[in-house]
Order: sequence, then C-alpha cells, then structure tokens
Amino acid sequence: MKKLANLKPGAYFFYGGVQWVVLESDEKIGATLALAAEPVFHRAFDEENRNDWRVSSLRRELNGPFLDALIAEGANRAAFLDWESDLTADDGMTDYGTTTDKIALLSDSLYRKYRQYIPLVDDWCWTLTPWTCNPSSSSYVRLVDSSGELGNYYSACYGIWGARPLCYLESSIFVSVPYEDETADPRADMIEEARDAVLEVLNGYPVDVWGDAIAAAVASLFQWKQDAEDTAKEEAATRALNNTPGDQGGNDNAAAEG
Repeated sequence: MKKLANLKPGAYFFYGGVQWVVLESDEKIGATLALAAEPVFHRAFDEENRNDWRVSSLRRELNGPFLDALIAEGANRAAFLDWESDLTADDGMTDYGTTTDKIALLSDSLYRKYRQYIPLVDDWCWTLTPWTCNPSSSSYVRLVDSSGELGNYYSACYGIWGARPLCYLESSIFVSVPYEDETADPRADMIEEARDAVLEVLNGYPVDVWGDAIAAAVASLFQWKQDAEDTAKEEAATRALNNTPGDQGGNDNAAAEG
C-alpha cells in the first residue's frame, strides 16, 4: 500500500476495486485527479437521448450505484471530493453551465490537457462535452475513439460506448499499487523453491558435512562454468577455421578439378 500523494501523474493504483491512473496531484488542497484506466461498463450517455450532463442517466448511475459499489469494495465515501465540471459545448455554447459531482467524466478540454497520461483502450468512450447546446442537435455528445482521437460524436442514447469515471480523491488515502516490488528479482519464487530443495537434501546429512558439501558444490559449478567457456571457445575457433577464405578457395578448386 502507498499513500496516493506519493504517486506521480501516469501511475496506476487500485481503489474500490477499480484500477485508476493519476492525472494530477494538487498539493495545496491535498487532492488527486484520477481516471479509470479502462471503461467500467458500457452505457447510454442518457437514456432519453439528451446531451446535457446535468440530466444524464449516466451521471445518476455513476454518482449513485457505481459510487456505492466502490464503497462496498472498501473505498471511503469521504475520500471522493466534489468535482466541478465545465459543460461548455464543442461549438463554444455555455448554456449548460457547470455541474458538481463526486464522479464525472472527462471533458474534451481535460482530455487534451492530460492526454499524455491517459492510457489508450480498445474501446470508444464518452466525454461529458456536448456537440452543441442548440436544441436542434441536443442529442450529440463527444467521444474518444480507440486510437485516441477526439472529435467523433454520437447520439446520447447509444448504449455501446464505454464510461471511464473521473474523480477527485483525497491524497492522504492509502491505495494498492500494482507491481509495487518492481525492483525484486522476477525469479524470486524459483530461487526460493530451489533453495528449499537444496536445504531439504542437506537436511538428510549431518550438519558437520554441510560446509564441505557446499564448498564441493560451488567448486563443481565453477569447473562446469570453465568447461563451458572452453567448449564455446573451441567451437568458435572451429567455425572460424571452416569459414576462412583459403578454405573456401580450396573447396572451389576441388570442385573445379572434379
């Protein structure tokens, strides 16, 4: 476990049963902005086909059942801080204003800002940015496609696109970090198994012969290493001799004479 405050942007961690990636840490207020590393599910942005995040069915699910599921998996509800989202449309309209949530989605501006830390996924995912606030096109929402391109838009009622939750967490919490022991020898389990096997064999002999047995084993290993090196050198020399220009010429002459 590590304190979230100690993780840098781009680092992965687990909290509430979900894997997240750090986008930014704000030391002044002790909070960390984090995005789900992958979509947590596929949903319509809004089941009534509205591109207004304020009334979105996805917003209600993320801040209701989904947040409850995170708590059930061990997350602290108080660790999820209120987060204000800018709902400015792609065409610049600001009719929808802002919203405040515990769980939100990326806007297209935040996606651009943090793109270097956002892992690509083999999926298309919603942002919360509307294409426009104009009533004539009030169903279109911006998405990020699997190549990382931003700019596609689809009707909000489509339930085939992914949702990647965004949250603001207290940096003081402790989280689980994958590959925490990155400096460990990846052969550690094999080494431990081999060590136990050696000890089991030695256990069958009096302790006073252990030292001599280990010394003899080490000496044999060094001898095998030296023999292997000598063999490799001999083989290399043989290959070099067989491939010399003189030999090749002799072979050619023999073939010509034949």
